[in-house]
Amino acid sequence: MWHEVPITVNGYAYPVRYTDGAHDEVFLPLLEALGRTHAAGEGRTIAFLAGAPAAGKSTFALLLERFAPEAGLEIQAVGLDGFHHYNSYLRSHEALRDGRPVSLASIKGAPESFDVGRFGGKLSELRAGGTVFWPLYDRTIHDPREDAVRIGAPIVLVEGNYLLLDEEPWAGLAQFCDYSVYLQADEEQVRERAVSRKARGGLSRAEAEAHYERSDGPNIRRVLTRSRAADFTVRLMPDGDLRRT
Repeated sequence: MWHEVPITVNGYAYPVRYTDGAHDEVFLPLLEALGRTHAAGEGRTIAFLAGAPAAGKSTFALLLERFAPEAGLEIQAVGLDGFHHYNSYLRSHEALRDGRPVSLASIKGAPESFDVGRFGGKLSELRAGGTVFWPLYDRTIHDPREDAVRIGAPIVLVEGNYLLLDEEPWAGLAQFCDYSVYLQADEEQVRERAVSRKARGGLSRAEAEAHYERSDGPNIRRVLTRSRAADFTVRLMPDGDLRRT
């Protein structure tokens, strides 16, 4: 049976659907695993949730946060997007693509467009315990907004495309991860989701498809082919349902 709950993601409010099967076979077992990990450790537990762009990581994270009290847990879900480099930096710096330099602004959203050093610093703060203030990506100004979220929960789920990327400097973040989750999807599944998301943001269909070929597509393929194995893997089904693999 499908259920529907209202969720706000990246400033957009819309209903999120999940099934009894996803609740019982994915979310509850994952919560039990996170509970065991937290009980076996000392201090705050940090979990990573990775997967391709448009696979549904943000909604998955918020649903897990919502279901946490059923397992007697307090979980706070936060994202990687607040660690984008500022647009001023992106416009003035370059990265290599296919052996040639390109402006970081032209590939915003790619792994190179994130401030991994600053992200690692925040993860270190989380590990130390206490209250931590976390940035958000503000889609009205298209830049990060500092100290937007106050984190105090004992278990923090950090979601982001590249958290399990098996290349430096991303691979070095593994030292901060107590438990990892991967949301698995094929490129064919996420392509339409990515294009539709851009169209909802104001682009024409043609502009959204061009953006996919230039940016989202390469990023999706990079995640699908270069991510490390996770402790817990969830499969996105063709109808949008979720199952553990």
